Amino acid sequence: MTALYVVFGILAALGAAMASGLMRRGPAVEDKYAAKLAGYADHAMTLEEIELSKPFRERFILPIRERLVKMAMSRTPASRQDEMRMLIAAAGHPYNLTVSGVIAAKFIVAGIAGLLGALLIFGLMKLTFPVFLVVVAPPLVGWILPDRWLKQQADSRRTQIEGGIPDFIDLLTICLDAGLSFDAALVRVSEKVEGPLAEELTVMITEVRYGRPRMEAMEALAQRIDVEDMTAFVNAVTQSQKLGVALGETVRIQAAEIRRRRRQKAEEKASQASLKMLFPMIGCIFPTLFIVLMGPVALILLQRH
Repeated sequence: MTALYVVFGILAALGAAMASGLMRRGPAVEDKYAAKLAGYADHAMTLEEIELSKPFRERFILPIRERLVKMAMSRTPASRQDEMRMLIAAAGHPYNLTVSGVIAAKFIVAGIAGLLGALLIFGLMKLTFPVFLVVVAPPLVGWILPDRWLKQQADSRRTQIEGGIPDFIDLLTICLDAGLSFDAALVRVSEKVEGPLAEELTVMITEVRYGRPRMEAMEALAQRIDVEDMTAFVNAVTQSQKLGVALGETVRIQAAEIRRRRRQKAEEKASQASLKMLFPMIGCIFPTLFIVLMGPVALILLQRH
């Protein structure tokens, strides 16, 4: 009985302690939140204070950039915007660029080039040349540079895709001969190939899975990458689907045709090699040979005279 009384006493003491703690905590928590609300009420910020509390970049730089981009977008023809959009897609959307992003980059680079050009030229020269060149040339070069960089990225990516197309079609032929369907063969090949071609195939397969017709997805693929071999392959597959021809035979014929075109391009470049080597030889090799061969003769003639 004594032990039972001791247990009950301990439980009662714990309950009383918890109750007292809760009673003390409740007003403290309420007071804390009330103090916070009172502080917010005492320091209510106006719209002007909220605007001034933002960083300088959000208050000044970003609005100016957005206005300039909107103005440039409104004055850029729709055809030019479509060209830029296709060029960005061909380049693989580097840095998640959009048309407005490219236009903003053109403004920024043109401004920086203009400032650097003015500082360097005015510092090194004394304006003994037309000032028009100082004012116009550096910003014009800066305005063109983003387009040139984007075109270079697109050309480099096209070259990588063009180099991987023959292997892609060969693997596709093997998968079709093994009994896979065309869609399953595309999925398998996209897992094996590497580089930008694998990325484009993955995009196409994802579009088909989300309900886009396969032929439309393939035509969009050919339009994005803008490579002659892929365009010919997509056209051949589309025609075979319309005419009911076996895809395996169509793909095999396209593989042979692409190999033949590659061989013809290699032979054409080889035939142009002699003509292209002529100018370096005239500018670099022939003058050295003339110096070596005619130099002693010229020295002998000078000594006799």
